[in-house]
Amino acid sequence: MAYNHGMTAIILAAGSSSRMGTNKLLLPFRGKPLILSVLHTALAFTGSVIVVTGHEKEGIEEAIAGSGARSVYAPDHGKGQRYSTLAGIEAAGDDDFMILPGDLPLLDMSDLEGTVSLLDTHTIARAFHNGIPGHPVAYRREHGPRLLASNCSMREYLEGKDIGIYEGSIGCVMDTDTPQSYRMILASGDRDTSVLH
Repeated sequence: MAYNHGMTAIILAAGSSSRMGTNKLLLPFRGKPLILSVLHTALAFTGSVIVVTGHEKEGIEEAIAGSGARSVYAPDHGKGQRYSTLAGIEAAGDDDFMILPGDLPLLDMSDLEGTVSLLDTHTIARAFHNGIPGHPVAYRREHGPRLLASNCSMREYLEGKDIGIYEGSIGCVMDTDTPQSYRMILASGDRDTSVLH
């Protein structure tokens, strides 16, 4: 069921995938570009989804075309993920928002639902798995202007905050940063990894 309280999902898709050697978000996963797994999960949760592009923006925009998500280009994406994240937060306007990397294809709907439910009692909530911080990280809307005005990293911003912790699935921490991690994600089925050979 879609979240109906002004929640925007911000999917980060601007990175260069330097450790993968190719754009990881365009690798095949279940017959489609990998980014679509996270995108479809987010769209099933909220009708407001922003995909932040940067490196190879044309390929990402082609992959998400027709999905209903909004594409936002981060001109300073080469300076680091913080700049891409801030571009998404600015585009979210007055909504509550959650941050989702585009390379978490095993992310479960329950990870979004459980994390966001904690915003009833916290202004920030985050999914963890066995003590490992994962995603989404969800924020009440008042944090948007504060983050845009700050000079600290996203990690530094979270330090000392009262954060609601949701024990999520392994999919909330299982990212696709390297060929090895990609193969691990594909290991449960017969997938084509020839693109990495």
